[in-house]
Amino acid sequence: MNVRFLVWLRQRFDLSHDMADPAHILAGVEEGIVFRGTNLWVLIFAILVASVGLNVNSTAVIIGAMLISPLMGPIVGIGFGAATAEVELVRRGLKNLFIAAGISLLVSALYFRLTPLTDAGSELLARTQPTTWDVLIALFGGAAGAVGLTRRSRGNAVPGVAIATALMPPLCTAGYGLATSHWSYLLGALYLFFINSVFISLATFLVARILPLPHHTFVSRQRARRVQLSIWAVALLTGIPSVYLASRIVQRTVFAHNAQQFVDEQFNQQPGTYVVTRRIEADTRTINVLLAGQRLTRAQLREARQQLVRYRLPQAQLTVRQGLAQLDSADAQTMRNSLLEDVRSRNEQTLAGYDARLAQLQQVLTQPDNPALTGLPTAPVLLREVQAEHPAVRQLGVSRVVRPAADSLRADTTVVVSVRTAQPLPAVEQQRLRQWLSVRAGSQHPVQLLLEAPPRR
Repeated sequence: MNVRFLVWLRQRFDLSHDMADPAHILAGVEEGIVFRGTNLWVLIFAILVASVGLNVNSTAVIIGAMLISPLMGPIVGIGFGAATAEVELVRRGLKNLFIAAGISLLVSALYFRLTPLTDAGSELLARTQPTTWDVLIALFGGAAGAVGLTRRSRGNAVPGVAIATALMPPLCTAGYGLATSHWSYLLGALYLFFINSVFISLATFLVARILPLPHHTFVSRQRARRVQLSIWAVALLTGIPSVYLASRIVQRTVFAHNAQQFVDEQFNQQPGTYVVTRRIEADTRTINVLLAGQRLTRAQLREARQQLVRYRLPQAQLTVRQGLAQLDSADAQTMRNSLLEDVRSRNEQTLAGYDARLAQLQQVLTQPDNPALTGLPTAPVLLREVQAEHPAVRQLGVSRVVRPAADSLRADTTVVVSVRTAQPLPAVEQQRLRQWLSVRAGSQHPVQLLLEAPPRR
């Protein structure tokens, strides 16, 4: 039973059954390595698109740049060449990767030097502090890309890897740092690009080693071993700093969460006292709070400080200022940011409400004669019922007029029944038809009868 399960498992996870021909795989890898002509121009355009996206803080534009970027080619070539012991392929991949990275850096730096928008948005700042999670994304994404690259039908794996691993935005961020002399941005973004490049190559190396691909035979076995060990050494040296950066981010996140909870429970719940601003600095482990309303006594402040240990903030420095006279410029900036965030949140909620209302109205318009909405049967059924009492009726249509809610008036719907007759209906018969339609609709909505005169002959 165990043997059968293992056989089933092996067949289920087998990567060789739909693998492309090794010659075709190698040709595709070599084609993506070279940066000349088309690839070079596409790279430059992708750099400019990504730079604009980072400049205006547009996620959609950045994703578009990552999709058209050809930077994956030489990185995959390095890993594939290391796995198949093709030293020349590794050398060409490294050479073209440095050329592509240099061009990207120069073009993005030129753009950010010329653009009038010089503020660093959230999309740009997100590429300046790589962590262990970036290592994992590059490793798993590179593995998915390598599997997709070696299939007969590549599907959408390679474009997905281009988006997930984000090779282009770090280079453009480095160009921003170079153009604006923000050296920490430059180094952080280059390190992120280096992480992505190394671990995509490592993932490609591992996948290619698993697959039944032909390997180059070295005259010296030691040289082959030296080439493969260099890949592991570079990956290890690249990943170690990211672990430290990730631990710092986790520590900052935990401190900020605990400090927020401390301020909310210890100060916001005091009767007659409310928090005007709070400044939490995880790096310096400081909590600066400005209170308004009823002043807290020294005993209450002492008790609050004693509660820091309970919130896992034993070494935090707590500063409490009471009264708006203690407001400083940093508090004013914090209040401004808070107000802007509140306005943005309210605008998003309002737009979401408009979208929901628009969707309802569109649904109403697409179902004009729905019996559940008008209270009347569909037009063909209603026409037969009307003709039983009013044989002169020849055509009939049902529609609705929706008046949206405004001010103190609620939304209202009027059902319009349009009738065309062979000859004019007497006034008494018209009144009887209106009353019958109102009763037939069940008083769910008011019914308006629209009579059309018969065509003149």
